[in-house]
Amino acid sequence: MMRLNLHGYSLDLPPAWSGLEDVTYSDPSTLPPVALAAEGGTGRLMVAEMLFDDDDEQPGSEPEELEALARAWGKRRRLEPLEMGTHERPDGVVATATYLVRGCFVQIWFLSNGDRVVQASYVCPWDERDNEEADREAIVRSLRWS
Repeated sequence: MMRLNLHGYSLDLPPAWSGLEDVTYSDPSTLPPVALAAEGGTGRLMVAEMLFDDDDEQPGSEPEELEALARAWGKRRRLEPLEMGTHERPDGVVATATYLVRGCFVQIWFLSNGDRVVQASYVCPWDERDNEEADREAIVRSLRWS
């Protein structure tokens, strides 16, 4: 595993995974993302810290608040999650949800320590969704605040 230090957080990359240069993603609610993929892999993982206009919008570190972010992600796209989950960690809370979006599998995660929120999303063709499951889950589990 290689530890990748980013803007205020870090994560571990499994062998064959690396950062990509051609990020063509624009979401005004996040800082510029880091795109990650495995050489010869089937999907792409994007990770970025979220921005909030005011403190009232900023979620804390309660599981329900992070789950609401995961549901809101789908709601903005008129989608219901296929699966959802939350769990507490020593450094905060993580919520995740999966979606079917135009033939693609999308899994999103939100990690909050009460002060900051990182969003991660993984996208691949629907039929390939199980191929990199262990790697993507390990990467997200390794996310740590700097």
